[in-house]
Formats: sequence, structure tokens, C-alpha cells
Amino acid sequence: MEQIIYNLQEYKLLVALIGFIIIVVETFIPALPLVAIVGANAFVLGIWLGFFISWVGSVVGSIGLFLISSKISNAKIINRINNDKIYKFKDWVKKQGFSMIFITYLCPFIPDFLITITSGMSQMKLANFIPGMILGKFIMFLGISYIGNDFTNFIKDPIKVASLLIIIVIFWVLGNKVNKRING
Repeated sequence: MEQIIYNLQEYKLLVALIGFIIIVVETFIPALPLVAIVGANAFVLGIWLGFFISWVGSVVGSIGLFLISSKISNAKIINRINNDKIYKFKDWVKKQGFSMIFITYLCPFIPDFLITITSGMSQMKLANFIPGMILGKFIMFLGISYIGNDFTNFIKDPIKVASLLIIIVIFWVLGNKVNKRING
């Protein structure tokens, strides 16, 4: 095991590129285990580089999926499926904006491709989608990387748990302020 990790350290650029590609692909194929990929990136590349590669890759993938979903939302086949309940749901998602996006991306167990596709199909403004997605993923990936780096010590230390919760609240408040400025 040590030899494998040592060999991976020698090819850090290649490992970072593969980690980036895998996390982008995970955005489109939710069957891949997000938490395991982020944890593996943090373990092999180090907490900060692994976090950054995972976060940027996931953000890039989510923006791409959002744009694709927005483009196909008015396709004939999609319009045939739509009904009053779907239109109401799309309007609800569109109105929720930053808070819903931020909170749902914050949770690693909600499939983010569903959030991304729903937001794109709902014709949510990209300017409303991006801040919530970026900040939610930032905290989620930072938390996964931090916890994955030393899980047992994290759970045993209430100060670390409280610190993570405080960071979540701070980013939520800041994100809401940014979103209000964007929307006037």
C-alpha cells in the first residue's frame, strides 16, 4: 500500500488530472461515489490540492450540465412530458434561488446532478445558480476533505464539529448577501 501511494506521489500532475476528470464525469454519472472520489483526491494529493481539484472539477461539470439542461428544456420531447405539476415545480425551483441551491449542494447525499438538471430545466438564471452551487460545493468538499483526512479525530473533537457548522452558517449568510446584490 505504501509503495502504491509513493508511486502516485511521483505522478502528482497525472493523478490530479485524472482526479479532475473523474469528478467532472461524476457530475454526469451519479452512480460514481462522490464522497469516495473527493476523499481519495484529498488522501493522494493532500488535503488542499485534493480539495481544490475536486471542487473545481465538480463546479466545471455542474456548469456544463446546467447549460446542457437549459438548452434541452424546450425540446419537443420535454414539452410533451410537461404537465401542470411539472410547470408548478419548475416555477417553485426557479423562485427558490440561492438558498435552495446552497443547501442542497451542501449535502453530499443529495445527488447533485438532479439539482443541476432541475435548475437548468427550470430556466433558473445562471447568475442565481452559480453562487449557491459554488459555495455549497466549496463547504461540502472542504468538509469531506477535512474529515476524510483524519476522520476519527474529527468526530472525537466537538470544537472541530462546531467550527464546521459555524463555517456553514457564515457561508450561507455571505452567499445570501451576494445573491441579493446580483438580483438587485
